[in-house]
Amino acid sequence: MKFFRIFSAVAFVAVFASCNGGESPEKQADKKLLEIEQLIADNDWATARLKIDSIHTLFPRLVDKRKIAVALADTISRRESARMLAYCDSILPVKKAEADSLMKFFRFEKDEKYQEVGNYVYKSQITEQNTGRNYLKCYVDEKANFYLVSNVGGSRINHRNVMVSTGEGFASTENDSVAKGVFHSFTTDGQYFESLTFTNADGGIGGFIAANRNEKIKVTLLGTKKTEYLLPESDKRAIEACYHLWIVKKDIMRLEREILKAQVIIGNINLRHSI
Repeated sequence: MKFFRIFSAVAFVAVFASCNGGESPEKQADKKLLEIEQLIADNDWATARLKIDSIHTLFPRLVDKRKIAVALADTISRRESARMLAYCDSILPVKKAEADSLMKFFRFEKDEKYQEVGNYVYKSQITEQNTGRNYLKCYVDEKANFYLVSNVGGSRINHRNVMVSTGEGFASTENDSVAKGVFHSFTTDGQYFESLTFTNADGGIGGFIAANRNEKIKVTLLGTKKTEYLLPESDKRAIEACYHLWIVKKDIMRLEREILKAQVIIGNINLRHSI
């Protein structure tokens, strides 16, 4: 039995060597490592990563070769991160300039006593200037959350859904399973008010209004009663600007996250190789 095991092991080594031209595992690994280096030089990082994985799979006992493969993987990660940093550093100032150009139309509101995050409200939609009318309002907070608020004054309709439409299309919170509004109502000085607020899920209403800025847009409020009105030019302009500010602020936050992520990756790699 012992002789059979030895014979089997010898036979396996012979077959393995014949299939690989008689090369030792070390030489085979070296060839693959050279291929990986060339792939990295050619910026074919996806293929290089696959071949790095094969080094660990095919040569589990060649620790020194696997260490080289790990170092090559770090090289790829460093280059990917450096490329991402260069891209983000070039785009971020453009996005910030775009946000600044929009910000002049907004007022920053924050109650330091009760709010941790402030809001950017389009100047024509400041609450105190719009009391008593039915209107759609939107604003963006400092963390790039988008809010759409439907305000109703004087009439109790208990609305839970909002739809905007033109002659050729529409958008509605009713058709969006994610768009769940927060309803609030109150009476002050004998007058009734209610509002319905959607956060980051408005059934596509903000984008629809921005895309149809030059069309007549009808607003339909659906509750125990149905109320309709045409969206005024001032509100279309405000919602369009707010929607664009939201998109730009999201881009800025994404770029800043990518910059931080790339810096951390490069820092960790440099730390590993300095020890």
